[in-house]
Amino acid sequence: MAFKLNAQQLPLYSQYLFNRYLINPAVAGSDGYTSFNLTAREQWLGYSGAPRTYSVSYQARLLKRSYILRNTSARRRIFRPKSEGKVGLGGYIFSDKNGLVQRTGAQFTYAYHTWLYGETQLSFGLSATAFHFRINEDQIMFEDPDDPILFGDLRKGVFVPDANFGVYLLNYRYNVGFSIEQLFQSFGKVGNTTYDNLTLMRHYYLFGSYTYPLTHESDLQPNFMFRMSEQ
Repeated sequence: MAFKLNAQQLPLYSQYLFNRYLINPAVAGSDGYTSFNLTAREQWLGYSGAPRTYSVSYQARLLKRSYILRNTSARRRIFRPKSEGKVGLGGYIFSDKNGLVQRTGAQFTYAYHTWLYGETQLSFGLSATAFHFRINEDQIMFEDPDDPILFGDLRKGVFVPDANFGVYLLNYRYNVGFSIEQLFQSFGKVGNTTYDNLTLMRHYYLFGSYTYPLTHESDLQPNFMFRMSEQ
């Protein structure tokens, strides 16, 4: 018996609350800080072939004067920055391995930030992405010595370029973001004519949060994130 299954094509980042840039390019430089982030996710630790995702990211704001948009503690003062410095830059490299499938790639981002009113900021971001996709045939037991995968590009890997786009609204009390990944739905020819094209589907992210002040030194911040694909 055979069944057809559809699943996501992109890595899962459970730490997105600490680094939203991983799922929305418009976040790059939005808070005014220059930051480096190292992210590691190992799902079902101890199981052979379990998903493993690692990434290193960098983001910064090109400012003529530093500023703080959001408090790092309840006692820190917030002030609205001058209009200089509206450009944000970012980039990250990642390695995602899920069973026999392995993706290694990079992303480079340009973001633009503008002030709407008060302390509310609207940001737009566009990223160029590229990754190397391959299937590790060394871990497959082939019953047919003439199986097409042994002689196709899946064994050596294929290079796939694409782009991501995002919008991000940020305020001291709330934030909301929407992004589209794999915007152009690029595809790479894998294997030989026995296999169809590997088509990358668009993925959509919607996330947000709101901060409720409880006391002078504590806040409550509920968050949400929805994710779906063209499938």
